[in-house]
Amino acid sequence: MSSIQSVSRTTYVLWVLGLSFLLTSPTFAAPPAKPPCSTNGPVLMPPVSPSQYSYTRTESGSEDFAFTVSSPGVQVTGNCDSNLPNVFGNGHGANPTVLPLTISIGAIEQGGIAVEAATENALRAALSPFSTAPFQLTVSGTGSSQTISFSFTNSDDVPAGTYDLTINVQPETGVGVGAASRSFTIQVEEPQAVDTLAPTVNIVAPVSGDVIKLNGSLEVNFTAVDPPEGGAGTGVTSVRAAVTSCENGFNYDLTSSLSASPSIPVAADTTVTATTAVTPWLYVGDFTLTAEADDNAGHTGSATATFTAGANIASLPPISVPNRQFNAGSTLPVKFAISDAAGALLPPMDGLVVRITAPSGAVEERVAGLGAANVRWEIDEYGAVTQYITNYAIPAIGTYRVDILVGDVCGAPALQGGFTFVAASKGGKQ
Repeated sequence: MSSIQSVSRTTYVLWVLGLSFLLTSPTFAAPPAKPPCSTNGPVLMPPVSPSQYSYTRTESGSEDFAFTVSSPGVQVTGNCDSNLPNVFGNGHGANPTVLPLTISIGAIEQGGIAVEAATENALRAALSPFSTAPFQLTVSGTGSSQTISFSFTNSDDVPAGTYDLTINVQPETGVGVGAASRSFTIQVEEPQAVDTLAPTVNIVAPVSGDVIKLNGSLEVNFTAVDPPEGGAGTGVTSVRAAVTSCENGFNYDLTSSLSASPSIPVAADTTVTATTAVTPWLYVGDFTLTAEADDNAGHTGSATATFTAGANIASLPPISVPNRQFNAGSTLPVKFAISDAAGALLPPMDGLVVRITAPSGAVEERVAGLGAANVRWEIDEYGAVTQYITNYAIPAIGTYRVDILVGDVCGAPALQGGFTFVAASKGGKQ
């Protein structure tokens, strides 16, 4: 028979048929500790916002940019202890749970080719520092992502063109976390020349204040030039002119008769001279000439000049006799003639008024009619008035003023001219 006698916790003696055997149980080592779980892959970085910024080279302004960097995901497997704090990469960082980052502008290219040094320096100078430091990530929880911002200020030193700038995000060296990069675009445009000024118009004739006579010629002459504006001017494309009166109740359009030299359209800084003439001029009154010129950018320049048109007034005997004086109390035949620019007598004038101002300041007006106190006239075989006449009883000694008014294009009395006579003493006519 056999029996087992315990010698120790791991050693036994086996007795079989009087023989003894020494049995020892095996001893097993404890399993090794598992490492913490770690991140896998590079830093995460979505596109920069905005991805592109454009500006005109000479304009002021700036643009704010931002981007976010995030921790790569943690890979949890049976080979790591998820109860331990997660670490970055291989866990060999100075602080395995914190990943310091270096943010920088890397390549600056134009069409895939590195830009010249001067252009690169100008672009880098226009960029603000990245904010806000320190730049670092934690594996999970608060701080596992960070938003980084910067700005670009317009620079006149950057030539026109499209530039791709790369932002590099470099994790701590030796940790085993990959870097990330994203590009954004700066587009610089040359300023476009824009025509902002209307043509300059100058009226040569008539000059403001000019007086022309009926049946004479209204000579119109004006110039127009579109300013060059450093190459932005578009030139004169059309000209117009019109004569108005009576708050535009009278409008004489001259545009169709204008002659322009040189022919329009013309380039900027080229002076156009526009001329026309109205012969004969048939209207009495105060008039405004408005001359206009358009450029190819839709601007209109203008100028105005005012002039008066009327008739010649000439006294007739006895008043026209040199040094002739008349007696107060006598009746004076006031005679006069109305003629045109060439001195030719005119048909009866509409709206005729004879205004006589006495030395006392008293005013008496005479109008057309058959009475002695009215204005009458005599005509020749051509219908022209050879003389107008009104009889006036001289009330006192002194100098008298006779003004002749006729109806203008507005229907209002317009002064044409006048003359004076002297009453020296009482009694009959001298």
